[in-house]
Amino acid sequence: MHWEYLRMPLVERDHTVIYLEPAGTGGSSGLSGDHRYDIATYVEHLDAVAGFFAEGPIVVLGHGHGGFVAQSYALRRPDKTAGLILYATAPAALARRTLGSFAVESAPRQDMPSATQRLREIVPAHFAHYSRREVEFVGMRGMLRCWPRPAVEFDEVFDVRDELHLITVPTMVIAGAHDVSFGPECAAILQAGIPDAGLRVFENSGHFAHLEEAERFAHVVREFTRRASTPRSTPPSEAPETRNPHDHPESAGLPVRPLCW
Repeated sequence: MHWEYLRMPLVERDHTVIYLEPAGTGGSSGLSGDHRYDIATYVEHLDAVAGFFAEGPIVVLGHGHGGFVAQSYALRRPDKTAGLILYATAPAALARRTLGSFAVESAPRQDMPSATQRLREIVPAHFAHYSRREVEFVGMRGMLRCWPRPAVEFDEVFDVRDELHLITVPTMVIAGAHDVSFGPECAAILQAGIPDAGLRVFENSGHFAHLEEAERFAHVVREFTRRASTPRSTPPSEAPETRNPHDHPESAGLPVRPLCW
């Protein structure tokens, strides 16, 4: 998928957000030679981007499949990871079986328009209340783009459940209560496995809490990054959550510079 679906204007108000454009999508060229579209390659690319833009450790946010990359990055480069936000993801690729029908049905369609059409057809099921709030989300649905690629990550099953205890950087797990891909059950495994990981479940969201509950999502991210940069006396799972009365989605037009490899 193209990176634009993950745009978070309210988070951008308080943070410098770098959106990665995966190799083979948008303006980024595909991989050449023996390079593979696997977790190791995405971790390598993330490390290169982080090294280019930041002199010190960064907070890494991974959504869905990006959460696989984020966990792998924190395990391999803890020195470069100031904090980890695991959003609508899981510690094992087996949790993606709810999406199996999409993977099977889209496999024969080896072109971008067909893959994009299929993605737009199924995406409403990934919202908590799409039909009720269609006017809010139809624009996002219409801009979605998807590129077919060799699905090698499904051949090499991703599973770091036995390594979660090695993630020692500050971590926040975010899940939508109605997420049919990576719901609260997956989030609970992450929280239980990662030392002192916090957990926030968004009761009115599916797979896209940054759109469905944008203000609360931005608040959770802001509070986490503040705690990640200072010593914590209270475990994040027990830290109180407060509302910021000044949260308003007025920054949707902020400029962004996409990254291409």
